[in-house]
Amino acid sequence: MKQTLFVITAFLLSFNLFSQEQPNLLSSSKITTIGYWNIGDKAIYHVTKSEMTTKGSSTQPVKQTSESYDLEITVVDSTEHSYILEMKYLNGSTENEEIQDIMNNLKTSTVIRYQTDEMGSYEKILNIPELQKNFKLILDELNKRLTAKLTPEESKAFSIRMNEMTVQLSKPENIEVLYLQDILGMHSYYGIELNLNKPQEVDMEFPCFANITVPGTGKMVLQSINKAKDIATFSMTSKPNKEELKKYMKVFFGQLFPESKEKVPVDQMSIDFENKEKLVIRLSDGWMESIEASQTAFVSDSKEKIKKVTSKQFTRK
Repeated sequence: MKQTLFVITAFLLSFNLFSQEQPNLLSSSKITTIGYWNIGDKAIYHVTKSEMTTKGSSTQPVKQTSESYDLEITVVDSTEHSYILEMKYLNGSTENEEIQDIMNNLKTSTVIRYQTDEMGSYEKILNIPELQKNFKLILDELNKRLTAKLTPEESKAFSIRMNEMTVQLSKPENIEVLYLQDILGMHSYYGIELNLNKPQEVDMEFPCFANITVPGTGKMVLQSINKAKDIATFSMTSKPNKEELKKYMKVFFGQLFPESKEKVPVDQMSIDFENKEKLVIRLSDGWMESIEASQTAFVSDSKEKIKKVTSKQFTRK
């Protein structure tokens, strides 16, 4: 889930700048990924996301969804060792018309204040209590909206499940994971040196609920440098350790629905996923120009196999 490299530390203390106007360009075949930002700097991205789920050998989707929104990132403070940024959702749309207004309110009423290191790599969210309060209000409204169309018995069961989810997801460590997706999409790969067409193996950490991180592996490749256009393009593929992922899933289902009578047979499941990303970074200031990301996940047991493909694209406006 996390697309960041906590284990990669900047080792760029004594390099010669290839170009003062493009400080991330070390040579014609080498770059760094460092954010050179000032207070007040701002970037706006249009984000599109789609999900498609299939079962068995069928290529016909049993579920298909899409959404889009604009994302504004502003540098609000900085020190010698960090940046403070704010992420705002400007607008959005989803195919589920019944709850579209609620989901839009969730996004547009949310301001995420977070900290990166001096390179631009994510460190922590700073306004957890505010996000907790906002998230609970949205879930309460969602619960009212959805139970209004159910029978009394169905409504009671649904409310119990929603209350369980609200309690667990509203915990500080879980709130952070809920709001990390777009932050990590933008701030995962800073503080790294890359050489043209030389794959770099990296250790990964995927942050999950219940304050758990699942280890994994990844490979980064610098694909091209275009000095004239002020950009460099690199790719990333990553996947978790399957056994550690399975251990986490046991904790996930046990903590998310602790009072449920239903038992999820995680021991009988096979769970795996792989992430692929293509990122374009500006050499002059380190802002991401565009990001194309996809995740292919597989879940199977003795009865069926489910495949879910999630695609997401960030394009700077």
